[in-house]
Amino acid sequence: MLAYVNGLITPEEDAKVSINDRGWLYGDAVFETVRTYGGRVFKLIEHLERLQRSADLTGIDIPLTGADIEKALTELLKRETTPGDVMARLTVSRGAGGAGLYPARPLKPTVVIQLRAIPDYSAETFSIGWRVIVAKTRRNNPSAINPQIKSTNFLNNVLAKREAVEAGVNEALMLNHQGFIAESTVSNFFMVKAGQLRTPPVSDGILPGITRETIINLAGVAGVPVWERSIEIEAAYTADEAFLTLTSAGVIPVVSIDGRPVGDGRPGRVTHQLLRLYANHIDQFRKGGI
Repeated sequence: MLAYVNGLITPEEDAKVSINDRGWLYGDAVFETVRTYGGRVFKLIEHLERLQRSADLTGIDIPLTGADIEKALTELLKRETTPGDVMARLTVSRGAGGAGLYPARPLKPTVVIQLRAIPDYSAETFSIGWRVIVAKTRRNNPSAINPQIKSTNFLNNVLAKREAVEAGVNEALMLNHQGFIAESTVSNFFMVKAGQLRTPPVSDGILPGITRETIINLAGVAGVPVWERSIEIEAAYTADEAFLTLTSAGVIPVVSIDGRPVGDGRPGRVTHQLLRLYANHIDQFRKGGI
């Protein structure tokens, strides 16, 4: 697939970034991941706004406007010969050079847009659901790293995902510094109890997901009550239903947590309802209605 690096479009195997780039050396970079439906990028404006917020909070100067990034991404998609929809990762680092933890002089930021294949989610992912664990590795304390920053410092997420792989399950939930469920390694968490939808608030140290916000809005339109409240592990164990939301897949049901079945161990009524609503929302987008 193709990649864009500082204005140059090239096959990804030929793309080059300096070994002195601070994104590589220190994780001094921010990123967003978007996907297409019918060749159109879904929720691009929202993703670009979040990318800008991450950059502002880290003091990284994005050298392109949102319109510039959209133009570069459109050109990438136009030139890509791989059929079907794709993912695109937008990464901006502080730049290359500058010895030490913080450069003495401003650097030229590095901008990379990389196209990727969409993960191959099987039909069973949505009809049968995922098994998850609660990881021992926790989310960063907000007083250490602001969770509003979507940075390439992802080591704690990597370690939590490793726990899931070693446990033989699909994903890991991560607790915040207070012991409440925050989110999974790459997605937001929702649970259902007595017909009410509950998800951790942003103040619990989560990244406010774009798909999360979409589901909250769709639930509101459908008359499903939504509470943004802290979730204890015990509450998650006794949930009637649970699911994850993420850009690449939309909504993925959760059917067990730490080996304990969620509800009857199958995706529930509210989850199925939101799966349908999200699918309809995407269909409208494909047809240009959103």
